[in-house]
Amino acid sequence: MGTEALATPAPREQRELMQAMLTRLPEFADRLAKLLSEKDEFYHQVDAVAPDELRQVCRANLKRALTSFADGRELSLDAARKTGLAQARQGIPLPAVLRAFRIGGMFVYEALLGLAGPGFISSAQTAAMSSTVWRTIDLYSDALATAYDEVAAEPSPERREMLENLLQGRLSDPLELEETAAVLGLPPSGMFVAVVSEAVEPDWHNAVELLLRARRWRSVWRHGAEAGLVAIDRLEDVRRVRDVLGSMPLAVGMSKPFTGLAEIPDALSRARVARLSLPAGTPGVAVFGDSPVTTLVAGAPAMTREVVRSSLSGVLVLPAQERKVLLDTLAAWFAGHGSAKQAADRLFVHPNTVRYRLRRVQELTKRDLTDPVDIGELYVALESVRLEAED
Repeated sequence: MGTEALATPAPREQRELMQAMLTRLPEFADRLAKLLSEKDEFYHQVDAVAPDELRQVCRANLKRALTSFADGRELSLDAARKTGLAQARQGIPLPAVLRAFRIGGMFVYEALLGLAGPGFISSAQTAAMSSTVWRTIDLYSDALATAYDEVAAEPSPERREMLENLLQGRLSDPLELEETAAVLGLPPSGMFVAVVSEAVEPDWHNAVELLLRARRWRSVWRHGAEAGLVAIDRLEDVRRVRDVLGSMPLAVGMSKPFTGLAEIPDALSRARVARLSLPAGTPGVAVFGDSPVTTLVAGAPAMTREVVRSSLSGVLVLPAQERKVLLDTLAAWFAGHGSAKQAADRLFVHPNTVRYRLRRVQELTKRDLTDPVDIGELYVALESVRLEAED
């Protein structure tokens, strides 16, 4: 790939400023880490789970850049490519890396100007320093993007096939299961949770894997099918894994914890049902069984459609707008624990309007909203309508 050289060592004034930054390297590394955390969601999550690691990376990069600028050494794009290859294989999203590099470059430039104060360097030196920073950002960004393209193109058919066999339950021999787990970086035994997410860009799954790794949890992901497996140490880790997944803008379903690699296919099915129980377009994490009724409805859609036809048929045949008003009112009534006032507050209408609409529901469905059995049937039917609309 080659290199691009700086023409000459930096002027004396600029070298003094860079040396001043180097002598206060821990302080500037901490400031840069905080800035990255504020400006980028991915680095915000890294800062939350691995703050020391983020500061070490900032410190190393600042030291390398400042020393290179001061000495006028060549900017090694081969080094940038190797860095990009390592970051891509670690699963760090490319947009986050490029954004961090731009933020870091401007941080160095502004920090040097702040140290200089008025009149310390000429306007020509200021312009030259700005040009150097932006040229470096452009060159390194191109090298990083090229490295990520290389990793994306790397074939790994054997590993993909082994993961697919594990997730599909095609392996029955205990020794074969252990060997597959070893290749994939998973423990041969212990506790696991299965995860299924909505369809997203691969970089998001890479980010999730990196965040889990920062907590010492090993995971594998089948991209494209949005399925994953996380190895945990104890039951308490389920809540922590859920918190990490919930920090990302994803809709995720999780299985209950299980032991034994042979249980993976069933656990994935449960995670998939949990994912279906989330409202469409709403990020969050649902664990299988969190909401028993919704879980049952999501797990048996064909059967619950029969319930819909018998329980809500009188409402479902109405014109679309009228049907929506009554279904939304019923949903608000359930969400308000049977309170017309709470339902009215949610819908921004008068409680009497809610009561009128509920009477219409009762008339059309022949169900009594004071009868626990009828209420249960309507709730199941309503959940089925909601989930069917989100398919």
